[in-house]
Amino acid sequence: MKKKIIAFVLALTLVSVAGLAAGCGSKNSDPLADGVLKIGTNAEYTPMEYKNKDNKLVGFDIDFGNALAKELSTKDKKIKASWKDTSFDGIFNGLNSGQYDCIIAGVSNTSKRQKSFAMSDSYLGNGIVIVSRTNGTQASKAEQLNGQKVGLQLETTADYAAKAMKKKGNTMNLKEFDSMVDAFTALESGQIDYIMTDKPVADFYTSKKPSIYKVSSDVLSNEPIAVVCRKNDKELRDKINTAIKDMKKDGTFGKLTKKWFGEDLTNAKIDDVIKTID
Repeated sequence: MKKKIIAFVLALTLVSVAGLAAGCGSKNSDPLADGVLKIGTNAEYTPMEYKNKDNKLVGFDIDFGNALAKELSTKDKKIKASWKDTSFDGIFNGLNSGQYDCIIAGVSNTSKRQKSFAMSDSYLGNGIVIVSRTNGTQASKAEQLNGQKVGLQLETTADYAAKAMKKKGNTMNLKEFDSMVDAFTALESGQIDYIMTDKPVADFYTSKKPSIYKVSSDVLSNEPIAVVCRKNDKELRDKINTAIKDMKKDGTFGKLTKKWFGEDLTNAKIDDVIKTID
């Protein structure tokens, strides 16, 4: 009899747990119900997101995400941003497992990601460029990387593109780094010959040390940047799209781009036709 009672209680418990789990994964659940927009990022991508000398999370995307949360607020509910710094190679798994509501981390809005996630409208233009040493041989196209040591950040689109190029016959030697800081340090010291990275990142480093680094190629791809939500969180994605439009209308977005990139990019053309170099 005791065993039957225990079994009955256990069955009820399992049903309750299953019900709670189903509720957590419901398409109708509101990620903003608690008044917090939980954002996953990777603080290794200066100037998009990084930690300053005081170990504080800063960067264009950080300012953008904080402003986005504010824009998502209503008169009845104030929304604030909460950030989780994680490695880029695990950032998408973290989103799908519910560690945060969205990703803001300089993520390229590629067609492959559009199939797996609810991607926002692109909010910033972007593409891969080659960075050379200013006093070294300048590489202006991918073919000139044959036989050269090329640095990239692990799991970025530049990393994917370079590996695809190698499969097609390019003989570059790849050196993958956890952060762009490490990659640019390696280029400066001569450990590698070139870097492939996103244009905003390249522009930031070359502006700081123009005597050391130079963007030596045109933009080799078109990979605009977007906010990433889970596939089922289309309602949140739609709210984010509306908020981005409002931030561009009221001047918030322009102030942020001027602060980080030196110009108001509110009306800059963003080509949504994805062009990769793989």
